[in-house]
Amino acid sequence: MAAVSPWESDLLRVLQTAIYSFHMPAFVFLAGVTAKSDRLADRICVLLVLLGTALPLYHWWMSLLGLDPDFDFLVPYWITWFLLAMVWWMLSVPLIERLPRTMIAVSVAAALFGGLIPVYDYELAVARTLSFWPFFVIGKVCGPRILAWAGARSTSERLGLTAAAAVPIGVFYALDVDKLWFYGVRGFEWLDVGLGEGLGMRAVIGLSAALTTLAVLTWISDRPGHLAVVGRRSLAVYLLHGFMIRLLNLVLHDSLDTFPSAVMLLICLALAVGITALFAAAPFDRGIRRYGEAVSGALLRPFARLRRTPR
Repeated sequence: MAAVSPWESDLLRVLQTAIYSFHMPAFVFLAGVTAKSDRLADRICVLLVLLGTALPLYHWWMSLLGLDPDFDFLVPYWITWFLLAMVWWMLSVPLIERLPRTMIAVSVAAALFGGLIPVYDYELAVARTLSFWPFFVIGKVCGPRILAWAGARSTSERLGLTAAAAVPIGVFYALDVDKLWFYGVRGFEWLDVGLGEGLGMRAVIGLSAALTTLAVLTWISDRPGHLAVVGRRSLAVYLLHGFMIRLLNLVLHDSLDTFPSAVMLLICLALAVGITALFAAAPFDRGIRRYGEAVSGALLRPFARLRRTPR
């Protein structure tokens, strides 16, 4: 949908607003649920290996397609920011385990007041790391209890939560809220708002994202099935779908000039299902994980030997 310029279509903007209002907070929350502090160096090294591999591959792919790679050494390219943000979040896991309540408060304050920092932007994924950090911390501290609570809701409670979550999304759509608020990357000065409005917007968007994530979780089954398999293999889907999206940019960027928005919506949904199904195939997931673990293990092996060397 991003390749179709959805923000310029009233119909596509409905779905795009709904997705962007909560999808990254939801992913970050689930990342917090599964985060562990054991073998922390190995986990962080795997993330850095995948980041260091993805960046040159995206540069090569963009150049091959004749698109401007627009790379900056300090700015993770496009979707790869999530890998670097995961590194920062994982580094905070030992503190979260030791001081859970304190870290919830600290992360919320960082997310709200981070917009005051005038110099940070896309560099080193710091802005997004701070903006979405509370969802990681809450996922780590309260995730299992939240999932259990959500799974125990009745149908009427699920419908009520869904209706409640739709209200702020409808307001965002009606007011045509600047999409950059959902990206969590720009500060108050850049968005040309004062402290009060900036804090208020971040708080409302964060609470809306939390409510929508909770509503979605109530509809998710805990039984084994295709969606569960896709979820377990989401690393491959995340890393590889970007190559397909950039290829589709060449095809879809002027599509609204030819096809109605409703037709493009159906096409985008079909493409999303197909791309997800393709990259959720076991060989992709297994290959990426084995590659990341093998390279990480080779890089860390000398340090492991140093730790074992008697003094």
